[in-house]
Amino acid sequence: MVRKYISDDFEQCCDLFIQSFNAPPWDDQWTKERVQIYLQDYIESKRFIGYTLWDNDVLAGAVFAHIRTFYTGDEVHVDELFVSPAHQRKGYGTILMDAIENLGYTQTTLLTGRGKPSFDFYEKRGYKSIDSLAFMRKRPICHTNSVLPLQGEG
Repeated sequence: MVRKYISDDFEQCCDLFIQSFNAPPWDDQWTKERVQIYLQDYIESKRFIGYTLWDNDVLAGAVFAHIRTFYTGDEVHVDELFVSPAHQRKGYGTILMDAIENLGYTQTTLLTGRGKPSFDFYEKRGYKSIDSLAFMRKRPICHTNSVLPLQGEG
C-alpha cells in the first residue's frame, strides 16, 4: 500500500534509509544522527512531497521529492528513493515512482550514480541522462563540519 508520507513515518524512514544505503552496491556509512538531519532537510522544504510503501505493516520503501519552479512550468525533483534490500526487485520502486510521475507536473528530474543498478532502473523507465549538464563538486582543502570564523573574529 502506498500512502503520503506522514511525520509518524520519520523514524522508520531513517532506519530504512540506513538499511538501504549502507548495503551494497552503495556501501555508505550513514549514522542515525546524520540521516535524521539529511532527511529532515528534505521534509522541511516548502514544497516537499513524500510517499511511503508498506508491505503489510512493514515499511518497504519511500520516495522523497520536492516541486521546483522552472521556465517550462513546475517540475518534481526526486531527492531520494529507497527500498529495503529484502523488498527490492518486487516492483516497489516502480510503484513509488509511478506515484511521483502521476502527479501531473511538466517533468520529473533526479540524480543517480552511473554504473549503479538505479541507473538501469531509471533508464528502463524512460529517463535519459543529459550530456549538456554536469554534476560538479569541490571539496575544501581543510574539510571540517564547522564554519570558519571571518577574518578578525575569534
